[in-house]
Amino acid sequence: MRSARFNLLIDLNGTCHIGDTPTLGAVQAIQRLRAVQQQQPDRVKIRFCSNTSKESSSSLLSRLRRVGLGVELVGSSDVFTSLDAAYRLVARQKLRPLLLLSQSAQTAFRGDDALARDCFFAHADLDPERLDAQNAAKLRSCDAVVLGLCPELMTSKWLDEAFRLLAGEYDAKQRVALITTHRALYHRPTQDGPLSLGPGAFVAALEAASGRRASETIVCGKPQPAFLQECVAGMIGVDESMSDFTNIIVGDDIVADLGQGTWQLGLRRVLVRTGKYRNGDESRGDRVADETHDSLASWIDHFIANDLNPK
Repeated sequence: MRSARFNLLIDLNGTCHIGDTPTLGAVQAIQRLRAVQQQQPDRVKIRFCSNTSKESSSSLLSRLRRVGLGVELVGSSDVFTSLDAAYRLVARQKLRPLLLLSQSAQTAFRGDDALARDCFFAHADLDPERLDAQNAAKLRSCDAVVLGLCPELMTSKWLDEAFRLLAGEYDAKQRVALITTHRALYHRPTQDGPLSLGPGAFVAALEAASGRRASETIVCGKPQPAFLQECVAGMIGVDESMSDFTNIIVGDDIVADLGQGTWQLGLRRVLVRTGKYRNGDESRGDRVADETHDSLASWIDHFIANDLNPK
């Protein structure tokens, strides 16, 4: 009888680390998981899937190195982010977006000169009401709004511009698309700091004001099925399918990490009590988590003992 095989989709911020600080025991636990993977390479595949939209992939990798997650633990090919997915969507559909993204995240859109020329790069120091005629015309001709985690741009002036585009105030020839990297309502910026609003709160406000249903907004990250399927597709062979594996997703947000798309695809859903976790989250959301653990480290030890090496 063939041993069970596993695809592990592990969240980063809030699960592996919070800011520049690893969650308790995370680095050592990932080392143990990688050691087991080396012993049983056909049974365990690992990818770190993140809804991060505050920083580019290169900045994210630099942060992981500061956290203590070296390239031997998390390489560039091991990371799949919602920002990457948003970039690919904009490029594929040849959109002209208003980018309400951090300066770090905007670098993902600057690498392709042709694409960059079609983007409007919002900036906290730029007043949209004081643009010259050329830039004002470029802003008002945008056919998409891309919104991610960027507190410095969640101001009345830039949100008003996004609303006006979405509401058709600038006489767009076609309906302007609203694209977000994820719908998380809140996040925890630092290990001991309080929760702060996430992009989902501002997306909901723009939807309400412009008369859009939530289902009309394009969400590029977790827990959307397309994001999860593309993430897994990069882990398995061309002659394999998701159903050949036990697919497990681990995160600290019962909605943004473990929401509807995860159980629609049959993923095993693991909630950890770190990051943005709040008491009672186990029973929130559309479905309770399949497992709840105190931390990523405690889940990894449980997984190794009970799934990979059962007695």
